[in-house]
Amino acid sequence: MSFDADQDVSAGAEGHNTTIAEPATSSPDKQSGLGETYEIKYPELPVENSQQGEAQPKVETEPEPEDPEQNELPISTTNFKISEEIFRAAKEADAGSSDSFWSHTLYRGPDGPEHKVKVHYCKSKLTTERVLNQYFMDEKILGFDIEWKTEATKNSGSKKNVSLVQLASEKRIALFHISLFAGDKLEDLVAPSLKKIMEDPSITKTGVAIKADCTRLRKYLDIHARGLLELSHLYKLVKYSASKDYKLINKMLVSLAQQVKELLHLPLFKGEVRGSDWSQPLVMEQIVYAASDSYAGIHLFDALEQKRKRLVPMPPMPYHAELNKPIRIAEGVEIASDEEGDAEEPEPPAESRKQPTKLSPTYLARASESLEVDPDFEPTIEPTSVSSAAGTESKSMKATKGARSSTKPVTATPALPKNPLIVAAATQAESYRDTHHQNRAAPSSLRCYFLWHHNPTLSISDIAALLREVPLQQMTVANYIADAVKFERLPIEKERMREVLGMMPSDVIWRRYKAVAKECEFEKGADDA
Repeated sequence: MSFDADQDVSAGAEGHNTTIAEPATSSPDKQSGLGETYEIKYPELPVENSQQGEAQPKVETEPEPEDPEQNELPISTTNFKISEEIFRAAKEADAGSSDSFWSHTLYRGPDGPEHKVKVHYCKSKLTTERVLNQYFMDEKILGFDIEWKTEATKNSGSKKNVSLVQLASEKRIALFHISLFAGDKLEDLVAPSLKKIMEDPSITKTGVAIKADCTRLRKYLDIHARGLLELSHLYKLVKYSASKDYKLINKMLVSLAQQVKELLHLPLFKGEVRGSDWSQPLVMEQIVYAASDSYAGIHLFDALEQKRKRLVPMPPMPYHAELNKPIRIAEGVEIASDEEGDAEEPEPPAESRKQPTKLSPTYLARASESLEVDPDFEPTIEPTSVSSAAGTESKSMKATKGARSSTKPVTATPALPKNPLIVAAATQAESYRDTHHQNRAAPSSLRCYFLWHHNPTLSISDIAALLREVPLQQMTVANYIADAVKFERLPIEKERMREVLGMMPSDVIWRRYKAVAKECEFEKGADDA
């Protein structure tokens, strides 16, 4: 539905008179303390005709008219945007195909078409702390979501009830897979910086059903989140202030899928992955789903804020959800509505439920290009905070005692030493970056390339197993190598490079790595000619 945010609020709507009266004149003995005050005059609602014994129909939802705005690039003031070309390709893709859906993979930064949104998949508390400190501590608006094991009960424990926490800024998305963290105590699961961000009211976290999600954080992780903006509240304030249907402004939740379709002009994928087991290591389809859900919060907030600021008069921003205050349509003018409580996010619209259940392998391969798993920051057992006082053991060491005798010395199991081939490749990558200040390839790509280039006896599957205890997907390794060659023009052996490209779908090869394919004389298949 199109929001005409430039309408005069004093105009009537559909034959009814909805007005905001002129400001009341203040008198010496009648001071409001709020400045100018307004009187809202709502249209009369249809009532039952007692003479005829028939009630006028009460319509809760109206069919959406064909909206030409849906074919336009969505408004955005963010630095990361969907280009006109990418948006048109998605709109023109076959309905229901993987390429027709909205996701974080469509956005590009100001540095060009290769400047994609980075996704960090963090599987340890140490990695979580590093990523948060390095990339998120200075952000003032974050998209937020969580996932959990569907069958979890209150007795299932923290890891099943808050399996994954997602945070998103314009440039980066972080997936903190708490169910995979070492240990089960709160100090093992909650990174200090995550608690700090979530409890800071000056950092706005946006999402749908955000109070319910943060109730889980409080119950199972002792995180008392503040600064929560329920997107459904802002959505209804903007939409129905623009149409002057003020009595439709309430706190009932609106699904993320519906908001994305209406405001970002593309459908949101909600396949069978939605109900998958989030307590287990994620596959690429889960990563795309989780990353896109949190990233949507950033761009929905931006789109709604632009519409709110164009309203005349401009209504105030909704209060943070944890404050449990009414929605205001003007300063001092509140809308009384039922609380939504801890309701879960509603089901997506019917058309979303008719989607295909899976994303295509080609789509997932493209999405993996911006994924960083950070294998270097996952020791077998990581210490938490250690007291500066000499002789004080870490919390993780205390947690390992269990049934052991308290008189028996306890030491943490050391991390297994890294394979010397990995150490050599990482050193070469670091040296290359130090001497090539304009390098464009990611550190993970350079390390993977040097491991591959200097060890011709290693297969792609060997490299995948070396780089991570849970092996990387071979497609990810191939992308890492090809990215390093493409961006840095590094030397290759043609036959081996053809083997790398042979791991990829043909459309990825000729769209993303065309120059590399020509250099190694990779032949097009019959379908590519």
